Amino acid sequence: MSLSRSALPPVYYAIFGIYEPALAVFGFFGAMLDPTKTHNMQAPWPPHVSPPQQLPLATTVTVVQLAHVCGLLGFVNFVFLRTARRYLFGQPALQEKIVGALLAPLLVGDVLHLALTLWALGDVRWNFSEWTVMLWLTVIPGLSLLIPRITWHLGIGRYMESRDGKGKGKGLGANIALSGRL
Repeated sequence: MSLSRSALPPVYYAIFGIYEPALAVFGFFGAMLDPTKTHNMQAPWPPHVSPPQQLPLATTVTVVQLAHVCGLLGFVNFVFLRTARRYLFGQPALQEKIVGALLAPLLVGDVLHLALTLWALGDVRWNFSEWTVMLWLTVIPGLSLLIPRITWHLGIGRYMESRDGKGKGKGLGANIALSGRL
């Protein structure tokens, strides 16, 4: 089996460097265009309770701030991963360390995001027929990022220093020494 010599081969770059930032940026613009609709679609409303037509100012500010954080995270992912692939292309061991520094907290974030969303739903969490479109658009893309992030950390389909770099003079120290930089 021929493994990619990159810690961020095309499939992972497409998922984390293009798909994930696009989701985040679309979420940002959606929330900015209609914060009230974004708020009201986060979870099902109880029977005989209508969502508010206008949000309190504090709620609008919170929705907009959360949208900003989402969009910023997408932009950071795009720039960070593009830079790692471009400037560390010939140094897969260093690339692995740098990309891992981004993807590890994002993996924790994926798990917590899904767990906290389900927790916050209370009794509705397993009543899928009541879930809103927005809720489905939180859980399914969340899983579509969580699973590849787990496979990246398992080393599936990418270079791993611990597996692929041993005894080849291509380890992290050799790459730093060859590049003359630290």
